[in-house]
Amino acid sequence: MNKKISTVLMLNSKEAFNYFLDTKQYQGFELPAYFEFDKVLQFVRKKIGKKPYEKCLQHDIRPETLNDVNFDILLNKDGKYAVRPIILANPYLYYFLTRELCCKENWNKIKSLFKHFETPNIKSCALPIIPRKKEKFYRATSILNWWNLMEQGSIELSLEYRYMFITDITNCYGSINPHMFDLAFRLKGTKFETDSSAIAENIQHYLRAIQQGRNIGIPQGNMLFDFLSEIVLGYSDLLLHEAIERANITAPYKILRFRDDYRVFCNDKNQLEKISYILQDVLGMFNFLMNSKKTKMSDNIVTDSIKVDKLAYIYNTPIFKGKEHMDFDSYEKSLLYILLFSREHPDGGQIKVMLHELDKRLAQFILKYKEEYAEQPTQSPESPQKEKKNKNASKEEKSKKNQKECIFHFSLPEETTQQNIFSNLKTYPDPKVQSATTPVKIFIPGGSIRAMVAIAMQIALENINSAHYALRLISRLIDTLNNKQEKESLILQVYQKLCNIPNSTYIKIWLQNLTYKLDKEQGNTTRYHNRLCQLVMNNTTTPLWNTSWLLPELTKGIPYKDIINNKELKASTPVIKLKEKSIYDEPNFNQFDKYANEVDSVCIF
Repeated sequence: MNKKISTVLMLNSKEAFNYFLDTKQYQGFELPAYFEFDKVLQFVRKKIGKKPYEKCLQHDIRPETLNDVNFDILLNKDGKYAVRPIILANPYLYYFLTRELCCKENWNKIKSLFKHFETPNIKSCALPIIPRKKEKFYRATSILNWWNLMEQGSIELSLEYRYMFITDITNCYGSINPHMFDLAFRLKGTKFETDSSAIAENIQHYLRAIQQGRNIGIPQGNMLFDFLSEIVLGYSDLLLHEAIERANITAPYKILRFRDDYRVFCNDKNQLEKISYILQDVLGMFNFLMNSKKTKMSDNIVTDSIKVDKLAYIYNTPIFKGKEHMDFDSYEKSLLYILLFSREHPDGGQIKVMLHELDKRLAQFILKYKEEYAEQPTQSPESPQKEKKNKNASKEEKSKKNQKECIFHFSLPEETTQQNIFSNLKTYPDPKVQSATTPVKIFIPGGSIRAMVAIAMQIALENINSAHYALRLISRLIDTLNNKQEKESLILQVYQKLCNIPNSTYIKIWLQNLTYKLDKEQGNTTRYHNRLCQLVMNNTTTPLWNTSWLLPELTKGIPYKDIINNKELKASTPVIKLKEKSIYDEPNFNQFDKYANEVDSVCIF
């Protein structure tokens, strides 16, 4: 539980500035591997430098009055009506806000503020984490930090406490009132109360600019916004601590919080209930509401510390036999299991885990086949005598050979001419047959490729947060097909089914990864109309962000083309590539020494 984790608060102002101006912090949700934003962020950094915000604006034009200032995505959470808005923030506004927070004076104030938020019984587990040099999967350090502090920490606290109160905040980010930044920096209502600070007013100004003038909520989509939310939630922790002290709660207690997720531990059930009501009152001061569906009192701390979908996965998952084999004897049954599981636990994190594991097993299966059969030199035809000898081999030997090899290929009798479900699978020469003139076909255990693709597509439809994992599996299944026409037809069917769901921008970004090769061959540059997908097709006519509010000399030459890493784009097809094995370098804080003085003074309007 106490494993050392480096948070952003351990950095000095220049290091924090570099940290937030890194593409991995700017892009807070998973995108195909070919999207990179570092060059755009550094372009903005060079153009703006220390220029005051007001002197960068066009006369009488403000970003809060314009459309398309950010690239907005409504992430459909259930394939129906529940949505979560996320954004790729306008890099200029993102830079101004980052500069405001990370100038030396303000950063020191922020670090001092968080020291006041520290209390003996309440622990925040959600401060932005410095990623390790190598991560095995996307945002591994942050995920493992949650697991270590929240899940493992809660289980460990079951050694000390008998009861746990669980709750979270409904629509936390969307409910935050930017006015709370002023109260937070003043530590209003606490024993540390102080004078107001210009930084709070400036944060509110930039948030209004980013949100088209709205005065409620914090956007989601990057680590900077998560950090801003921690300022407000950390302030609420301090108010909660002092309110509990005033209520004369004598029983020992502990509170763990990860963003809007609370777990309160105590041995006295009555006093724990009092703490829960105090928490409700404090959250009400912030216009926060507890999520009644996720609020409960528990005396089963060990099991209730683990997410419901993860428990179900542990309890019900099929038994694996080694790394490649499991109880299910086909990939289609595995897919059906995941679909049914997802309907019990929609958009749960374990759906990604299961899709990833299934894709990994399928990839290993195909690789094993290729290692045994593919790309082997074709031997010369046998002599008539040897060929005759082979034909006279005993039926018993042939049967044993077929049993041994049936896992790797499927073939039909020569006289069979009827079209069948295996007729379009990729073929490879069989080196075990001396006259390898007739290739054999990969046989993937289960139903037809089309049937398995259909099931995976249904998983994507019903679980949008996991759709890119389902699409990767779909792309791998389609890649096993040998018939080009069949392959293209199936790709288009997947596209037509998924692109018509409401608020499908995010899934279209991943669908393009699947259809890109076909689109290039057909010259189809208009299949996807959103601005991010148009960049993939090398169309920069419509800019990704509206920058008409800035002086022209500041925006001329924005490197939109560099957002797409063409090498990664080509490498990611035909099988979609995720970032589960990317190398994340720790921020190189000496990399931008020439900009060292950019944020040495407080930035005001």
